[in-house]
Amino acid sequence: MNVLRLTRDVALSLAGLAVFVGVVIYFATRPTEVVMVEGRDLFVRYCASCHGVSGIGDGPAASALQPPPEDLTRLRERYGEQHPLRSIITAIDGRRPVRAHGGSAMPVWGQVFEREMEERKIAWPQATTIQRERLIAEYVLTLQP
Repeated sequence: MNVLRLTRDVALSLAGLAVFVGVVIYFATRPTEVVMVEGRDLFVRYCASCHGVSGIGDGPAASALQPPPEDLTRLRERYGEQHPLRSIITAIDGRRPVRAHGGSAMPVWGQVFEREMEERKIAWPQATTIQRERLIAEYVLTLQP
């Protein structure tokens, strides 16, 4: 009887471990389409009014802005083959301006996102803000020719 019980316990433990590993792998290697859809949705909601849906700086509010919104499809030209994910996230966040880039007419999205999360009583508003900024930045990188 003890051998059967031990075998059953080991089998159940291995099955539980397999399910856990499967869930971890699924979330760690989340399909690109999911990131693209979430990033695109956030981009359209927060960025397209100035940068345009295509990211070239032709949004409905663009003509009223000085300086005009940046053409986000030309980031590869500016940065070369490097993917400037951190720079894009910093620009989106807006709380730590990059001196070399001069002033920015862009909203400080980091504060906006955090305030939205706090109003909705979302746990970890700072982490959620960083996640949103990263999703938008990853989507912006897909706009490169």
